[in-house]
Amino acid sequence: MRTVTGAILAMNLEVKDFVHRDVEEADRRLREIGARKILLQLPDGLKPYAFDYFTYLSQRYDVILSSSPVYGACDIGPSYLYDRVDAIVQVGHSIMRNVKYPRPVIFIEHYRTVDVEDINTEALKNYRRIGLIYSIQYRPVADRVKRILESKGFEVIIGRSDRRMTYDGQVLGCNFSSVHSVEAEVEAFVIVSTGSFHALGSQISTERPVFLLDLNEMSLRSMEKEADTFIRKRYAQIYRAMDAKRICFLVDTRIGQRREKLARMLMDRARDLGKEAVLAYTDNISDQDIQNMGCDLAVYTGCPRVPIDDQDRFTVPVLTPAEFSMAFFKSSKRYVLDEIVSVDEFTDQ
Repeated sequence: MRTVTGAILAMNLEVKDFVHRDVEEADRRLREIGARKILLQLPDGLKPYAFDYFTYLSQRYDVILSSSPVYGACDIGPSYLYDRVDAIVQVGHSIMRNVKYPRPVIFIEHYRTVDVEDINTEALKNYRRIGLIYSIQYRPVADRVKRILESKGFEVIIGRSDRRMTYDGQVLGCNFSSVHSVEAEVEAFVIVSTGSFHALGSQISTERPVFLLDLNEMSLRSMEKEADTFIRKRYAQIYRAMDAKRICFLVDTRIGQRREKLARMLMDRARDLGKEAVLAYTDNISDQDIQNMGCDLAVYTGCPRVPIDDQDRFTVPVLTPAEFSMAFFKSSKRYVLDEIVSVDEFTDQ
């Protein structure tokens, strides 16, 4: 049978090879389930190739292309879109195993090819047992990094993931189970990624030193100073929140972030303290919406990276559930990064 890309490959030889690979895999898996109408989700980094993905897939399928940001496997778009299709194709992420999706979702993991020939390990000279973790697009690169480190005499241990994750060693912005599972066995961690998003979360989630192997720079960088700066800023927000009298508990509508049960439990605890509290749903947390409701404090139970990475765009404190517990119940003497282990099932909503 002629493939989707084969039908028009001759028309555009300059299209990236990874587009061909992604579309071929999507086509094969969509044919297996007999899908005809699909929702296509691309991360921002692949949106410049939206015309290519759309054109290729449109040869066989009725395609709805989402222009909205895609935050991960937790985010398959709004129900008014996915209710109209037979399947969803999401490029750049891997399945969250404990999320019950209302439609078949084809996850195209879209691995990045990076040639790592050697690593300067001077930054690791005081450590021997290394925990190796990675962001999903660099999973094959992590295998190569493991072999290089072992050739230099390091004992390399891959962290064990929980039931939310797809692979051992994988980390998400909201889940670092691959770190927690082996932190007692290692002296330091190396994360294979680009940029500081996953590396910063990894460092905050453990007391072990974390070194980012930044594949853009091909160098190892300690994350301890960045994490210290981050934690100081979050404590400032926690202290600001302690005088709040009117608290809004926000539940995100995204299927892999929905934690209404947690939000209701925290709301009840706030009321026990004599606070005024409301529960609200949101699909896009907004400073204006928080102000319009007259909140002194918002507690956001969706992706924990939203309040902590975007804190500068909010005029009132926006805390994670873990930070709320730290502020009002002194639940921990050290900063605790909120992580999502499981969410409410779709049928619970």
